[in-house]
Amino acid sequence: METLGLYVHIPFCRRKCAYCDFVSYPGRDAQMDDYIDAVISEARLYADTLGSHSVDTVFIGGGTPSLLSPKQFERMAEGLKSCCNWNVSEFTVEANPETLDADKAAAYAASGVTRLSLGLQTHDNAILQRIGRRHSWDTFLRAYETAVKHIPDINVDTIFGLPGQTLDEYLETLRRITALKPAHVSSYALKLEEGTPLAGQFSGVDEDLDREMYHAGIELLESAGLLQYETSNFAVPGRECRHNLKYWTGGEYLGLGVAAHSYLRGDLPVRFGNTRDMDEYIRMVKDGRRPVVQQEALTPDDERAEYVMLRMRLKQGIAFADYAARFGRSFEDDFADALRGCEKAGLIERTAQGIAPATKGFDLQNALIGMLLERL
Repeated sequence: METLGLYVHIPFCRRKCAYCDFVSYPGRDAQMDDYIDAVISEARLYADTLGSHSVDTVFIGGGTPSLLSPKQFERMAEGLKSCCNWNVSEFTVEANPETLDADKAAAYAASGVTRLSLGLQTHDNAILQRIGRRHSWDTFLRAYETAVKHIPDINVDTIFGLPGQTLDEYLETLRRITALKPAHVSSYALKLEEGTPLAGQFSGVDEDLDREMYHAGIELLESAGLLQYETSNFAVPGRECRHNLKYWTGGEYLGLGVAAHSYLRGDLPVRFGNTRDMDEYIRMVKDGRRPVVQQEALTPDDERAEYVMLRMRLKQGIAFADYAARFGRSFEDDFADALRGCEKAGLIERTAQGIAPATKGFDLQNALIGMLLERL
C-alpha cells in the first residue's frame, strides 16, 4: 500500500504577525467547532484516496493550531483516524509559545503527537514586539519546558534578517536554542510579502548581511550537531521532518482545510488547492463537495521540472539512480549542457552518483534551478 502524508490547516490566530502572509483569521474562534466538523467531513470525501493509502505522517499547521482546546484537538484527531488507514510514525503540531500549556501538550501526546514545532523567531523581546509576536523569550522557555515533558521531538522556528537584528543577535538566538538541545531547528530568511505591514515599514537587510547570517548560522548549528538537510532546516541525524521531506522528494500528500494543497499521483499526477475563504470552505463541505478551487494535471516535463526544483533545496541533491528509476531516463543525458555550466559556475558538487548544491548553489538557488530547467 502506498504511503500518504496528511496536512491539516488550522486558520485561527489571535493576531496577524507583521510579516505573515499565510491564510489565517484573527477573531473567528467561535467557528472552531464548525471548522473541525468540516475538516473531518472533508476527509470523508476522500474515502477512495485514504482507503487506498496508508497515512504515515501528519502535520497540523496554521495559523495557530495551539489555539484549539484540548477537547477540540482530540476530537479532530480521532475524527481523522476514523477516516483512514492510520499508520502514523510522525505527527507534528505547530504551536505558538503563548498558547501552549500543560493540558494541551498532554492532549497532543494522548492523541499520538510525536513532534511539536514552536515558533520562537528570535530571543530579542524588542524585535518580537516589532514584528507583532505576542510572546517573550521567557514565555518561549516555559512553553519549551512544558513541551519536552510530553513530546519526544521539538523543532524551534527562527528567522534571520529581521528589522533591527544584528549578526550577533541572530547567533545569540541560535546559541540559546542549541543549549536546549532540540532535535530540529528551522532558520528562515525573512521574506517580505507584498501587502503585509512589515513590507511597508522595512526594506530588508542588505544582501551581504543576509548571506553572512545564513553562513554563520549554518556553522553554529552544525557545530552543535544539527546538520543542514534542506535550505533552511537542520536536524540531529535521523530526526529530520519526514512529512516535509515528502514535499521535497515528490511524496504524495493530501491537504485538508482552508487553502490546503495536495499532490496525488494516481493515474495522472495532479496538484490541487482548496478555497481560501473559510465560510465558503465550510459551506462546500457541508454540501458534500470537495472544496477544491484550483487543479493542475502535471505533464511528464512538469514532473521532471518539479523534481529538479525541489531536490535542489536538499543538501543530498539528486541521485542519478533515483532519477532513472522515477523517470526511466538518464539525468546526465537530459541535463548534460546544464551540468557543465553549473559545475563551471561553482553551483554544484558532482560525483559519479549524483549532484548536490554547493554553498554557492544555496546562495544562488534561483540561478541554479534556472540553469537546470533551461534544458526542459
